[in-house]
Amino acid sequence: MRKIKLSLLLSSLFLAGLTPAFSTPPAAGSARAYDLLADLVYVPSTEVVASTPAAVETDLRQYDNPPCKPSQALLPGKTFSPKVSDERRERAIKELLSRIAVCTPMPYDNDGNVHSKPHAGLPKKPAGYYLEYTLIVPNRPTGSGPEPVVIGGVTYMAGPVQSFRGAERLMIGGGREVFYTPDHYTTFIPLSIVR
Repeated sequence: MRKIKLSLLLSSLFLAGLTPAFSTPPAAGSARAYDLLADLVYVPSTEVVASTPAAVETDLRQYDNPPCKPSQALLPGKTFSPKVSDERRERAIKELLSRIAVCTPMPYDNDGNVHSKPHAGLPKKPAGYYLEYTLIVPNRPTGSGPEPVVIGGVTYMAGPVQSFRGAERLMIGGGREVFYTPDHYTTFIPLSIVR
């Protein structure tokens, strides 16, 4: 069955409803207005057809979650620049990067998805460049409030953990760039892997 666009359907129904009004003889004195309108909208009722183009099927899944490509560039090193002062967060980032680098299956459906929404804090790149990954920091259960995170001597606030995925993410650009967002895509901190 073909999908009918609502606007086409409504237009067809509207014109079909007007057909009887313009197919009857005009009242005396209104012939001139009738002729003008009839020329504009007259459609014999037998010719009113709701014509719709065939629905085009596009598989958008290839853009949502592309196949993983192993990346040596993401293998963890000794530390990061700027330095992540919180050891458990640094450890969580390293563990996540080591899983991403070798294409280990991730626990959440959104992990590895293309992040298509443009954000002011990320460098502009073509669609499909950034992939998002959930960063789970140990000892931050659902319901935990915001907490300070010091990176490169700057204090950021990690967002509250309002769901099982929390607010913290890693954005991976082109299989080699790493951005940490502590507050669910508001702030992006580029992290260089120091080997």
